[in-house]
Amino acid sequence: MRILCATDLLSKSDAAVERAGVLADHLGADLMMLHIVSPDGAGTIEERLQNGLTQMTARARPPLWTAHSAPRLGILPGTPARMIVDAVQESKARLLVLGPHRRRPVRDVLEGSLVEKALESRRCPVLIVHHRPRGLYRRVLLALDATAASASAVSAAATLVLTRETAAQVVHVYHLPYAGIPEENLANLERDSIRAVRNLLERERSYFGGFEIRLEQGEPAGAILHAVGEYQPDLLVMGTRGMGRLRRAMSTSVANRVLQEIERDVLIVPEGSFVGPVQDRWGFAGLGDVQRPAAPEVRVDR
Repeated sequence: MRILCATDLLSKSDAAVERAGVLADHLGADLMMLHIVSPDGAGTIEERLQNGLTQMTARARPPLWTAHSAPRLGILPGTPARMIVDAVQESKARLLVLGPHRRRPVRDVLEGSLVEKALESRRCPVLIVHHRPRGLYRRVLLALDATAASASAVSAAATLVLTRETAAQVVHVYHLPYAGIPEENLANLERDSIRAVRNLLERERSYFGGFEIRLEQGEPAGAILHAVGEYQPDLLVMGTRGMGRLRRAMSTSVANRVLQEIERDVLIVPEGSFVGPVQDRWGFAGLGDVQRPAAPEVRVDR
């Protein structure tokens, strides 16, 4: 497995670099640290390439580098978004790690942010890191529905970030078909929603059928952020189908809206970008005395 961490070498990206090292150690992955030097900037491109290489070399050595896995370094001139997406494709990376999403509302709508362009390429999941790691993720919230994008998100989370020690909860946002729905019909809707999510979890990773499922009713981005505020996860995981420039100019995707407001780490998985191994550490054959959990607890917030 290969992890690509793109960094601008600023202090705000240190957390992403450290998280990439933690994950590379945990997964036994090949880690590449990449810095792109934009044509815009003071000084000659040669000077900035040399300065960038000097900084990267120092960053990848002790005492600044604390992971066991030594990263391979790459520094290239060009437009960051295009070069990073190309590097993901050429390296066949299974995870792209980035620093915090930079807010440039007008330009992002017209051109798309680096995160959005990486997601639109659908090459691999994108992990946006806000906080310096204190070990592996211990508290994870998965925002899921019954779509193929959520199936990809479950597969990526199982392979990349979840362990048997992880405390995980699922949030599913549902919509009322019409105002004033009778209580009996509402109960049926909620039951069907729970069944759909549970089926997805058990189909992707049977052991995940024991995760607590939290139902939220309302607008998806706001409901997900509400669940984040209550559960206080170290990491939010969600799938996305991506969107083109025209749709982005007319409306904002759920994933992008969440990124604009959240200050926690987020793993966003484009539909079809990740298919985990058929047998992995979550298969029951390797769980020893662990028994299949009872039906998951369900919470409903209306």
